[in-house]
Amino acid sequence: MSKPTRSVLVDIELRLKNAGVPSPRVDAELLVAFSLGIERNRTGLVREIDDDQYREIEKLVEKRVRRIPLQHILGEQGFRRLVLEVGPGVFIPRPETELLVESTVRYLKDKKQDRNIVIDLCAGSGAIALALATEVGNSDVYAVEKSLEAFSYLTKNVAANQDLMKTVNSKFIALNASILEPITEFEKLNGIVDALVSNPPYIPNKMIPREPEVKNHEPEMALFGGKDGLDFVRVVIKLAQDLLKPGGFIAIEHADVQGSTVEETGVPYLLLESKSFTKVEDRRDLNGLARYTVGIKI
Repeated sequence: MSKPTRSVLVDIELRLKNAGVPSPRVDAELLVAFSLGIERNRTGLVREIDDDQYREIEKLVEKRVRRIPLQHILGEQGFRRLVLEVGPGVFIPRPETELLVESTVRYLKDKKQDRNIVIDLCAGSGAIALALATEVGNSDVYAVEKSLEAFSYLTKNVAANQDLMKTVNSKFIALNASILEPITEFEKLNGIVDALVSNPPYIPNKMIPREPEVKNHEPEMALFGGKDGLDFVRVVIKLAQDLLKPGGFIAIEHADVQGSTVEETGVPYLLLESKSFTKVEDRRDLNGLARYTVGIKI
């Protein structure tokens, strides 16, 4: 027996809300739309849901009630102009990271160079690197990711966007490597890189994430950055000192408590302490929280 779509959506929203899901209405619509094979904005055009469809929807809802990330259920995540494949083993790109990309895009476009060289460290799914490669034409973009699981998603996303990158004359170089070890491909790039960006692990080891989606499902390798959370940030800064050319751009995402210019736990402080960067500025996300730091290589 079929059920009215509206009543199904209301029921799912209530169940998700009771489970503590932050956006129950949106998630309900997305789960129903995904199961029916339609866009979210078309769920209102479907008057009824038959028994077979309802059973499939229920399977998805039960997963979300258990706080399995919506992106793992759907298998994808939107990021700027891209739709990226994601799943267990790779960090899910966040909307706030799009602001870091926007700052980097503006810097590169303002330079109006014939060719750009860009590096993304701890690249995960490839979100930042692919956004830059597709939005800033004539770019050679290097993306470094250590995790084999995450790297598999990165290569899938690169393949899915290969035609778009070809259209804008960009080249993508994916490197399955650790930034804690020498990277052979970087030897030829010392002092000539235009922009180096990173969303590294930055949560202190003893800090447990509050959200079940993060605590139980995000890969620890992508989350934890040592005792103060800044071990990988320090490595990123050291690599930027070697790789960026004078006037080159650095952008590093960080936790909202890591935006200080005067405390050792601040990413701006570390950039200034290196004495290799000028115009160091911490920038906020749409919620007004400190989110990423930028600077210019001296």
